[in-house]
Amino acid sequence: MNLYIGCSGWSYSGWKGTFYPKELDNKNWLSYYARFFKFVEVDSTYYNIPSRYVVKGWRDKTPDDFRFTLKFPKEITHGKRLLDVSKHLVPFFYALEPLVDKTLMLLIQLPPYLTEKVGFEYIENLVSKLDNRFMYALEVRESSWFSDKVSDFLKENSMSLVWSVRDELKTPPIVTSNQIYIRFIGDRSINEKDFGKIVKDREKETKEYVDHIKRTYQDDANGQHHQMAIAFNNHFAGFGPQSANEFLRLINKPEVDWKGALQQKQRRQQVGSTSLAAKNQKHQQQQQQTSISDFTHY
Repeated sequence: MNLYIGCSGWSYSGWKGTFYPKELDNKNWLSYYARFFKFVEVDSTYYNIPSRYVVKGWRDKTPDDFRFTLKFPKEITHGKRLLDVSKHLVPFFYALEPLVDKTLMLLIQLPPYLTEKVGFEYIENLVSKLDNRFMYALEVRESSWFSDKVSDFLKENSMSLVWSVRDELKTPPIVTSNQIYIRFIGDRSINEKDFGKIVKDREKETKEYVDHIKRTYQDDANGQHHQMAIAFNNHFAGFGPQSANEFLRLINKPEVDWKGALQQKQRRQQVGSTSLAAKNQKHQQQQQQTSISDFTHY
């Protein structure tokens, strides 16, 4: 099983000093993030279609083995509710072209008010308009979608049903393609000012999905080769990178050592500050000695 674990986004000021070095410019955050994680979920595409220039930047700032998932624009999923969206799909796929080879899946997130009875036909119509260079994942937020009809449709079209871990509604761990996408979302109760530290204990929910993954891994051993993307939102527990590490610990995988890198940099800065202070003190002493010597001479 190819396992990609990362966070929902990388551009959080609350991570400064806890994940990013404090003096690191935000234009370098993605490159720094990619030193430790090999996957990230892009949430910003939900709000606006990015320019190709921006997308090329994401590609160029990450190594060849780095992978992305990206959200469909809300204008398509929520504004138009998947209807009459060709004029929005074309610029979206065009913008993402530079990331074709680095994209695991594109995320189609449906609004909570869209039921299966109303929305199933919309999804059927949308499939024929999708760019087949990408793989797709469907995230539903209403329980009527958890049916054999929907599962069979997704299997027929090689689309993943996102395992969405939310306080309001948890998606059952249904496998509909060879790509599995788990989103640890939680709720919206954690304030952005608290991003950068664990605020909620989420071990119970995390262990639950570790068990689901273990069962899926056993299925892999029987010939199904799955690729799995797991994204941790700050709203899940407060600090995406630490939640990812907790997950890695529970599946007996090495944790990501961004803390060690941060501490090492801080120690170097402290040594540099001490050395600079010593040099300044020595320089001041030399100046004082020179001044006294000059005074004595006269």
